[in-house]
Amino acid sequence: MAAYELLKELYFGGKLTLWESHTITVMVTATFATLIAFLIRKLADNLVKDAQKAECKVTGIITHLFDAVIMIDEHCIIETVNPAAEKMFGYSSKKLIGRNVNILMPEPYASEHDGYVQNYLITKIPKILGKSRREVLGMRANGEIFPMDLITSKMCIDDHLMFVGIVRDMTDYKRTEDEVKQLRECEAKMLEHLQHELATAGHVQASMLPSAFPLFPQHKEFNVFASMTPAKLIGGDFYDAFLIDEDKVFIVIGDVSGKGISAALHMVHCMADLRLIALRDELQPDQILFELNNLLCNNNSLGMFITVFCGIFNFQTGEFVYSNAGHNPPLSNAMTGCFDFIPVPKSIVLGYINDAKYSSFNLQLKSGDSIFLYTDGVTEAENERKELFSDQRLQDLLDASDKVDAQKIIELVKSEIVAFVNDVDQSDDITMLALHYLGANNSDS
Repeated sequence: MAAYELLKELYFGGKLTLWESHTITVMVTATFATLIAFLIRKLADNLVKDAQKAECKVTGIITHLFDAVIMIDEHCIIETVNPAAEKMFGYSSKKLIGRNVNILMPEPYASEHDGYVQNYLITKIPKILGKSRREVLGMRANGEIFPMDLITSKMCIDDHLMFVGIVRDMTDYKRTEDEVKQLRECEAKMLEHLQHELATAGHVQASMLPSAFPLFPQHKEFNVFASMTPAKLIGGDFYDAFLIDEDKVFIVIGDVSGKGISAALHMVHCMADLRLIALRDELQPDQILFELNNLLCNNNSLGMFITVFCGIFNFQTGEFVYSNAGHNPPLSNAMTGCFDFIPVPKSIVLGYINDAKYSSFNLQLKSGDSIFLYTDGVTEAENERKELFSDQRLQDLLDASDKVDAQKIIELVKSEIVAFVNDVDQSDDITMLALHYLGANNSDS
């Protein structure tokens, strides 16, 4: 004001009367005051509009929120609810606002709630306030008690303490959870039943394979021993050994494509047909495979195939006539005195194409010679370093061993596989069959 008075006197040269000077001052002051008031009013209007917009946004969010929102004061009196809360609890907002929030709770929580709030106001130690969601029980207007998910927080408006609760109805979730639990219980019972059925099927399957060793105690000229360890409860591998006349024994080993029940059923079918064919008309191994292949092709809607090695051993002469259908070549020490893979004809697997041709080969065994048959689960057994047991390891193992008895050969290979794979889960069936020739003259001893 002093600066203003000085400028005014300089401008008018001190010629103004007191009345003129005061008049000018009043007019100028009024003009500036009006301008400032206008600017403040405009700023205030903008702030009010921004506040109204923010309030509308918050109100809109709360109104359209899926979860129920309930605001209470420090006396537990409801001040605000959103439409979701009205729908959830079955009360209109008019019936809720102004009432104690404990009307939304069943006993004993309703009676205890006010005490919890008062305890917080005194100690300032929150138990659930501002913490993660927790499951509690709510009560609707019709008395229905239901599970709900609750999270609480506090806020101050003009030093007025408010509590906000956000509630989600868990009824459908709990119903679904109960249904899932029941389904899982049913699933567990079905799985237990299935495991029992599979175990029974595994026992039935095992009973079909010769296991009463020694198989032919009346014949001292030779001995046969075999084992099958399925990767699952039931497997697709098989072996068999049976007399086809008083001087000859038929041996076979096979591997059905795939695993599980379908492979096991196909294996049973194959074994039954194989026995019928092998015991008929003194057929050679290649003829047996020819007829078996055609039977399997005509009854193979699943498109499964089988690898088979079979042979007829004359334990009076030591002659072994054999044929192969895509199976691993056996090992024998009959050729050189060391265990080598015996030559097998190249041939197609069984069940793939009708009228496939197979060939028979001869191997002469003398006293002390053995033959070892196996499935690829033996050579493809894998350890923790992803290394395979391999054909070479199998050959070296048999060649370095002095085991010639059929049972001892099987036990040796099985123990070496167990040591090799260590704790790695078995991925394929492991099946082996060994025949050891003692000589025709041994029958007299």
